[in-house]
Amino acid sequence: MDGILRRSGELLTQAGACAWGCADGAWLLPRMSEDARGRALERTPGLRRLLCAAFPYARGDEAAGRFSRYARGEDYHRAIMRRLAPVAEALEALCPEAVFTPWADSSPFPEVYAAARCGVGKLGKNGLLLTRTAGSYVFLGFLATNAPLPATGGEITSCRGCGLCERSCPGGALHGGAVDPEKCLSALTQKRGALTPEQENLLRRGGMLWGCDRCQLCCPENQGLTAAPLPEFHRPEPLLTDEDLALGDRAFRRKFDGRAFVWRGVQPLRRNAALLREDDGEDTSADHTPHGA
Repeated sequence: MDGILRRSGELLTQAGACAWGCADGAWLLPRMSEDARGRALERTPGLRRLLCAAFPYARGDEAAGRFSRYARGEDYHRAIMRRLAPVAEALEALCPEAVFTPWADSSPFPEVYAAARCGVGKLGKNGLLLTRTAGSYVFLGFLATNAPLPATGGEITSCRGCGLCERSCPGGALHGGAVDPEKCLSALTQKRGALTPEQENLLRRGGMLWGCDRCQLCCPENQGLTAAPLPEFHRPEPLLTDEDLALGDRAFRRKFDGRAFVWRGVQPLRRNAALLREDDGEDTSADHTPHGA
């Protein structure tokens, strides 16, 4: 199986991955909930290994704006699955007795921990994976397989622990690698429904329509990155007009189909834009000149 593992790495690299690795299912499965194990084994009976690949979307030196860098390009679920599917097909052709099941973001696996176990990167105190050439600016994709490939990872390693991300978080959401979604600016910009007054104030102060990059921008391990962002993710800041935000969900999704910020519909963006206008104290459109992330 050494040859299949080497070919896996070649194919994942050709698909755009800046790092990849393989974890042992015997380590992973007991650390998952019963429901999550059931989902994984239903799609991949006899699961033995989990291949992980990290795909770069930014370097962190892109212009600041009101959209997080991850949300400026194509919906990463689509893009990563499009890149992983041919790899899975090629590996199944090479190893006909095995299955290789692709996953992108919505997997049952504890993705950041699984990727760290694969040896793809280190665990950051901001809850993100830190890769050597792309830092935390990566999307994670997985191939679950029943093939007994050699495992490449080992003990999980953590970042240097400087604490800058915890101190820079505008909502104080970070504590030792755990993220409180009720205080995380990125999570709150995507949340549907009512927010508390404290959460609304955080959105006003945060200045973001969608997402937040502060814990990544301050990270020392995100400096001097060399991996080139994949083209479908390396796009300019989206501009939304008041007319766009006035659309119904169906029309909004149709107009911006395939973009990473549409999955929650228009309502959160409409609310966020209204809060930012209140903070600006003037009648501005959502497409005014972006300011600091």
